[in-house]
Amino acid sequence: MATLILSSLEIRNFRAFHDLKIERLGRVNLIVGKNNVGKTSLLEALQLYARRASTPTVIWDIMRTRREIRQPFTNVKDMLATLKYLYYGRKEIRPGLESTVIGPMNMSGGKLSIAVDWSILEILADGQQNIRPLQPGEDYVADNLIPRFVIISDNTLVNYPIDPSFNERIVRLDSNNVPCVVASSHGLSEQHLTELWDGIALTDLEDDVLSALQLIAPGVKDLNFVSTPLSGSERIPVVRIADMDEPLPLYSLGDGMLRTLGIALALVNAKDGLLLIDEFENGLYYAVQPDLWRFIFQVARRLNVQVFATTHSWDCIEAFQKATRADQEDEGLLIRLESKKGEITATLYDKQELDIAAREQIEVR
Repeated sequence: MATLILSSLEIRNFRAFHDLKIERLGRVNLIVGKNNVGKTSLLEALQLYARRASTPTVIWDIMRTRREIRQPFTNVKDMLATLKYLYYGRKEIRPGLESTVIGPMNMSGGKLSIAVDWSILEILADGQQNIRPLQPGEDYVADNLIPRFVIISDNTLVNYPIDPSFNERIVRLDSNNVPCVVASSHGLSEQHLTELWDGIALTDLEDDVLSALQLIAPGVKDLNFVSTPLSGSERIPVVRIADMDEPLPLYSLGDGMLRTLGIALALVNAKDGLLLIDEFENGLYYAVQPDLWRFIFQVARRLNVQVFATTHSWDCIEAFQKATRADQEDEGLLIRLESKKGEITATLYDKQELDIAAREQIEVR
């Protein structure tokens, strides 16, 4: 069995999490819980951990998805006010703010730390620029402040400009990046689907994607991305169906086929990395979900992918439980997040405990 990228997880001072600890993780993890307990936030934290080489870009992308960003920024104060949504309690961004920490428990060297550095840009008498640390008592929202992200990963420290429009050569932590593919709750764009297809085209991984589609439509014989008179320069997925003369746009076969295609393409492109799926059940008929989960277990193990998915659906939990029961390697884990006195905690359900919960109809959502 290949080593998991994360065998445990700790998230401090990020979104809803003051100090979340998950003592163990599986290869395939299903995250459940009520609204506003941080299911999507957990996926965002994992995305930051995996893509630490481009942390500022990921941060702003996450905030755009949440409609939290106000751009273009007119001053430093607006930029810092936007960033507060990333921190536990939506704390004001000011000197001394606790760092965000994401990574495995009990391994200080394996964690990602995100802090803010405070520096002042001065124009000297000769016209030269000088950057110096902010001094105690100075205005930390002054127009000449140039705050930066301070990223520490595997004991390596780099600084990144906070301002996403700031044009500067950045030394990146490329060697620490982990492959990570996100299948969002609203699906993948045509462009993203095409890019993922091109990433595995003409390889045996095409067969895995085709197998996933056949879970819903057994008559599917082939898949490709092509331009059509209606699509113009964009390429769209088309499939060949048994006993039909012409290929069909995959979109004409329903939301379930599109969702399955997105999940399958994301999975096979996440080799040796993380696959993050938000609201797994979206667009999927309940009866196909057990087979799709079994497919995910098999391919994730073969390609050494660690999967994290969220759901609100009891049908999805039952489907996951059936796949977990059939999994000989016992690599599935259900993680229930709940709020207790303002702190988010995690309760874990392994195969046996999940069997009991499903049999007794114990509410775990």
